[in-house]
Amino acid sequence: MDLQHTIVPLALFVCITYAFRVVVDAIMRYRMLREPGTEDLLRSILQGEQSERRLASLRWGLLATALAIGFALIEIIGWNEVTAGAIAILLACTGASHLTYYLLTRGRA
Repeated sequence: MDLQHTIVPLALFVCITYAFRVVVDAIMRYRMLREPGTEDLLRSILQGEQSERRLASLRWGLLATALAIGFALIEIIGWNEVTAGAIAILLACTGASHLTYYLLTRGRA
């Protein structure tokens, strides 16, 4: 099966799902702004979203760094093909990055 026939529908699905989420979030924000007496609730939601965005940057930075270390290890070992060991190294680095993220952010939740 052609790779293009697989990736294009998946990318389209991801784009449609993301667009749907953005529209639903915008509608909810608009409704919250129109409601009287929800200033404190809106302020707390916006502060929470700002914190989530900052922490998302930390999570993706840790993940990218860990995967870079994993690919470097695979290169140092000299594996040129996809093997179970190479996949295990990448999964271990991914898991380590998520555990590091958890340890760094567990007091902020």
